[in-house]
Amino acid sequence: MNNALKLTIGQCRKFIDGRDDALALPPESASFAHALVLSRGAKRCLEIGTSYGYSGLWIGGAAQVNGGKLVTIDKDQRKSDIAGAYFADAGLGNVVECMTGRATDIVRALEGPFDFVLNDADKENLTTYVEMLRGKLAPHAVILTDNITSHAAEAAPFVEHMRNHPAFFSTLVPVGSGMELSVYLGG
Repeated sequence: MNNALKLTIGQCRKFIDGRDDALALPPESASFAHALVLSRGAKRCLEIGTSYGYSGLWIGGAAQVNGGKLVTIDKDQRKSDIAGAYFADAGLGNVVECMTGRATDIVRALEGPFDFVLNDADKENLTTYVEMLRGKLAPHAVILTDNITSHAAEAAPFVEHMRNHPAFFSTLVPVGSGMELSVYLGG
């Protein structure tokens, strides 16, 4: 990880700590996502739920190492603008594309295939996003979904759906707020 990225990750973390509108991954979850992108060799990454860009910095940094790109989506233009500035400061301006609007509309319009997806937006649409992406996933694509244990009741229908879905292998990774790791098997 280069120094500009490390510095910017630290600055972003300081900015979001204590903010009640900063819906960011815990540091251990963000570094886990970074490691997954690196190990998968993912080149086409998608993040649903940018917030202020903390997790996008980690994912975008790994995508850059792999020679890839990250598309990140948030509904709030102000957050997208702040995240975009962090991406530029980290040297990821040509790696990360910030899109602003309703995630369902943007995901519907995106072309695949994606190798890695961070599914970290509104919990009521977790399953919807995955189903919208099914035809846009590369073989063995990884979908990482956050807040599985911290929002257990809201995430329960999604977890049941993924663990019983014939096109995925899905399991809990007990890191941070609990992450569901789902591998696309095809179909």
